[in-house]
Amino acid sequence: MSEPTAGFRWQTFFQYAAQPIFLLSRRRRLLFVNRAWETCTGLKLADVRGRACRRRSAASALEQEDAILAACAPPREATGGSLCQAHRRAPVGAGWWEIQFQPLAGTEGLLGILGTIRVLTGPAETPLPLPEKLIALRDRQSARYRLGDIGTGSPALARVHEQAILAAQTRLPITILGEAGAGKEHLARAIHWHSDARQQPFACLDAERLPGELLGEMLFDRQFALGTAYVREPAALPREWQSRLAQTLVLRENPEFPRIILGMRGEPAPDIQNGRLLGELYYAASSLTIQMPPLRDRLGDLSRFISIFLERARELTPHGVQSVTGEALSLLRAHAWPGNLGELQEVMRSACRRAKGERIELADLPFYLKQAAAPADRHLPLDALLEQVERRLIALALKLAQDNQTRAAELLEIWRPRLLRRMEKLGFNVPPSE
Repeated sequence: MSEPTAGFRWQTFFQYAAQPIFLLSRRRRLLFVNRAWETCTGLKLADVRGRACRRRSAASALEQEDAILAACAPPREATGGSLCQAHRRAPVGAGWWEIQFQPLAGTEGLLGILGTIRVLTGPAETPLPLPEKLIALRDRQSARYRLGDIGTGSPALARVHEQAILAAQTRLPITILGEAGAGKEHLARAIHWHSDARQQPFACLDAERLPGELLGEMLFDRQFALGTAYVREPAALPREWQSRLAQTLVLRENPEFPRIILGMRGEPAPDIQNGRLLGELYYAASSLTIQMPPLRDRLGDLSRFISIFLERARELTPHGVQSVTGEALSLLRAHAWPGNLGELQEVMRSACRRAKGERIELADLPFYLKQAAAPADRHLPLDALLEQVERRLIALALKLAQDNQTRAAELLEIWRPRLLRRMEKLGFNVPPSE
């Protein structure tokens, strides 16, 4: 079997994980275990590498090794390609093991299975039941934020998918870089819902909009009991909170502290150089850095993203739109998508509202998309022309400001709230107010 994460130093990454982690081949043979697994089981990788993990019983000290391998055996759902969990009585020590099995798929089918062990001190058969509504909500969220939705239509996306699977197996802090609307928050939520922190809340903390004191309370007050905190634009955090957060991440003394994921629109170097971003914070949160490519660089996945957004629209309108016509799809492919996935989602929502049948027609798409594809000598109405000019100026200002909205507003010599209103009006992706 070829390594399911070739080109990435996954062994080194997993060695820092606090939880026991093991990797199986598609034939259920052990390929790798981390130090936490060795400590938990008392076995060394050299002694069990290549051994098959199958369900069996153990009755003697000699058979304890077989019992450990049997506990790591994946269920049928995992070998079939589905993410699943299993509770096994701990073969060493007391308590139970809660094991998450993550299939690793490639172009040729199943490549391997990644397992993460969580040691439980109480009996697994009698957990406190969750209310049915909470279980249903958790299942809907887990289904909505699927790692498979990231896409693997290009080498860049395939790497993002690999890194996301690795990130979901640990609680180490990570950083996600990418343009506004590229899907950074969606990726962060997907990582959360595929990690052991999914039983705890996920919080998206916008450092540019929320007061510094509130951000600090959300991060450091135990009453919130966050599992994952996604901090958008950490350079906007007050300096004292950046310093405290960096110290907490470096020392890793508080096991109850939420898993931190930073989301940044531009490269961190300029903000570090001008003092807006504390270098210690960025380095502490960059054990893994994921670069999300813009939508224009992954148009091969455009049809799949359209299907996802139409599916979400149908959740609100059960008899809604099912697809788009070929003519409409051609126009969507010709657009540059400066607002990335956020802009595409808004275009799909508005088109669904206009559509009269089960398919989105060319006439249902926003006016600015059709005008952008129109011949240069075509006469345009004044309002449409001014809107087009305004769109290009805002896009240019955002590019010069590296997607920093405050700097872009200064370049345009307008107030930032006015810029946000115009961006929303023109279809740019604007993060929702908390």
